[in-house]
Amino acid sequence: MTTTIIEIGTLINRSPEIRGGRPIIAGTGITVRRLVSWYKVGLTR
Repeated sequence: MTTTIIEIGTLINRSPEIRGGRPIIAGTGITVRRLVSWYKVGLTR
Protein backbone atom coordinates (compact mmCIF):
# COMPACT_ATOMS: atom_id res chain seq x y z
CA MET A 1 0.00 0.00 0.00
CA THR A 2 1.26 3.49 -0.89
CA THR A 3 0.84 6.42 1.46
CA THR A 4 0.32 9.84 -0.07
CA ILE A 5 1.18 12.92 1.96
CA ILE A 6 -0.98 15.98 1.30
CA GLU A 7 -0.22 19.36 2.79
CA ILE A 8 -3.42 20.71 4.38
CA GLY A 9 -2.57 24.18 3.12
CA THR A 10 -3.21 23.01 -0.43
CA LEU A 11 -6.79 22.01 0.47
CA ILE A 12 -7.90 25.41 1.78
CA ASN A 13 -7.91 28.60 -0.29
CA ARG A 14 -8.72 32.21 0.48
CA SER A 15 -9.42 34.95 -2.03
CA PRO A 16 -11.15 38.34 -1.60
CA GLU A 17 -13.26 37.65 -4.72
CA ILE A 18 -14.70 34.38 -3.40
CA ARG A 19 -17.06 34.31 -0.41
CA GLY A 20 -15.75 37.63 0.86
CA GLY A 21 -12.30 36.24 1.52
CA ARG A 22 -13.43 33.51 3.91
CA PRO A 23 -11.42 30.26 3.78
CA ILE A 24 -12.95 27.74 1.37
CA ILE A 25 -12.29 24.13 0.40
CA ALA A 26 -10.10 24.27 -2.72
CA GLY A 27 -12.01 23.86 -5.97
CA THR A 28 -15.41 24.46 -4.33
CA GLY A 29 -17.39 27.36 -2.97
CA ILE A 30 -17.88 25.62 0.37
CA THR A 31 -16.53 27.59 3.30
CA VAL A 32 -14.59 25.91 6.04
CA ARG A 33 -17.13 27.32 8.51
CA ARG A 34 -19.98 25.57 6.68
CA LEU A 35 -18.09 22.28 6.62
CA VAL A 36 -17.50 22.51 10.38
CA SER A 37 -21.18 23.26 11.02
CA TRP A 38 -22.20 20.19 9.01
CA TYR A 39 -19.74 18.07 11.00
CA LYS A 40 -21.12 19.39 14.30
CA VAL A 41 -24.68 18.33 13.38
CA GLY A 42 -23.47 14.84 12.53
CA LEU A 43 -23.16 14.86 8.74
CA THR A 44 -20.26 12.71 7.61
CA ARG A 45 -20.81 12.28 3.85
